[in-house]
Amino acid sequence: MVKGTRERIMDAALRLFGQRGVAGTPVTAIEAEAGLSAGSGSFYRHFADKDELVAEVVDREMARVAKIPAAQVSRAVAGTPAADALAGQLLADLDFLRQLLPMIEILMWERGRLPDLAARVQKVMLDRGIELGVADLLLCAPTAPVREDIAAAAAVMTSAVVGYFLTVEYFGAPPLQIDPQRFTTTLARMLAGTSPTGARPDSVADEHHATDQTPT
Repeated sequence: MVKGTRERIMDAALRLFGQRGVAGTPVTAIEAEAGLSAGSGSFYRHFADKDELVAEVVDREMARVAKIPAAQVSRAVAGTPAADALAGQLLADLDFLRQLLPMIEILMWERGRLPDLAARVQKVMLDRGIELGVADLLLCAPTAPVREDIAAAAAVMTSAVVGYFLTVEYFGAPPLQIDPQRFTTTLARMLAGTSPTGARPDSVADEHHATDQTPT
């Protein structure tokens, strides 16, 4: 489907605002990026000024993100180990954050100028993530120590995923070259309170202790 001029201008602005910030992006650059003649005035046939464009872009992107379905651990295949189901959810969360990246980039430039944007991104990226994280942990870690303060555990989980995502995006590589699969698997096991074999660490320790005590 061929996009209309207005949509092309908004797409161009989204890219450029993330790269340069709003103040660093002149209207002529937006026109050129959208495939229009720079300085032709085409921009003003669709938007009164750059502030109106910013508001339209933010509204469109936040509405789009709000429609992205949140993958739920409860949809996991029956019989999937709890930690594996949670790891799959955390991978889906990383994909979700990639869809938020344009807004995150604009926020980095404009957090002082657009406080409303900061609040809206926080609601979608953090608050929503923590709320869903509580539900995920209740399903996947029913007996783990994290149940003692499930909201704090969900906040730790969400912060870890967001931190990993931003590290990869802004430094160009994951910490210690730990790939997303390894990161999410390890985080899920920590939260679910299981070892790589799927057993809880205390039960593994008890098993080793019993083995050590076996007469030879």
